[in-house]
Amino acid sequence: MAVVSDAIPVHSLPKTPSKVPALNIFRFKNSNGVQRESPVSLPITPLPTDAPHRHTYYEILFIEEGTGFHEIDFHSYNIQGAGLHFLTPGQVHLLTFSTSFQGYIVAFSEDFYTFYNPVNPALSQLPFFQPARRQPIITLSETEKRYFHNIMENMVSDHLASETDQTMIGKYLGLMLQKCASLAPKNIQPAESAVQTVPELVGRFQELVEKNFRQMHEVQQYAQELSVSPDYLSKIIKKYLGTPSQEYILDKLLLEAKRLLVFTNLSSKEIGYHIHMDDPSYFSRIFKKKTGLTPNEYRDHVRKSTI
Repeated sequence: MAVVSDAIPVHSLPKTPSKVPALNIFRFKNSNGVQRESPVSLPITPLPTDAPHRHTYYEILFIEEGTGFHEIDFHSYNIQGAGLHFLTPGQVHLLTFSTSFQGYIVAFSEDFYTFYNPVNPALSQLPFFQPARRQPIITLSETEKRYFHNIMENMVSDHLASETDQTMIGKYLGLMLQKCASLAPKNIQPAESAVQTVPELVGRFQELVEKNFRQMHEVQQYAQELSVSPDYLSKIIKKYLGTPSQEYILDKLLLEAKRLLVFTNLSSKEIGYHIHMDDPSYFSRIFKKKTGLTPNEYRDHVRKSTI
């Protein structure tokens, strides 16, 4: 397992002169030559996808062919054939290739999506991006693979045109995600199929936590942002997510702590400061209560298990 000395690498989209950040499309690092059947040349991703890293943006991996593993926040997903993989900002992931990949990497900001698709559901409402019910993988039939291949060929052509039409690309992205949302239910496990539709308030809470969990640790803070009482927020979060809102926030904090313990050499004290738990003993006590291990024990256990 690759470990960096002080921080997990974070990749961002380059800024553009326009007010809306541009969307980027790449081929996989170990693609064979020029993208097969493509009328235009698409660059290979410049990022080290085989080492742990995270993004400040959303990412869709459209894999047409290839085998390997995709590790996302301590979960390993087998790659075998066509599929779509979804990543949200902040998740730590890496790809391990067994054979060459054919397909596309689509990187985009939330602003880009919402700017060109103002009436579509928010990204946090889509099942593959919802924090508590995330379905990060959609497997594809041959027919579905051809459908997405055609969309991507058109997106790539417009993306690489000398006069790029961002509006068209934005609409293609919206169409792609709408189609993904329609396919997502077939990938839900039977035990999950009876889950109720999540209200907008729950989605907004999840989105706020994703963006603010390092600084905002208390239910009252989120309730104030959402203009509801803490009791009401706790009740509805418990009903639809199956866990108290305070526990949900704590779980996000500890996931970030686990990422930093495994993928960096930051001390336990430094990690506590990073997630605004400034009392090292309190951080260690909470971590052990939730995991059964001290932070350092957890680091040693996970690193040894991957050797």
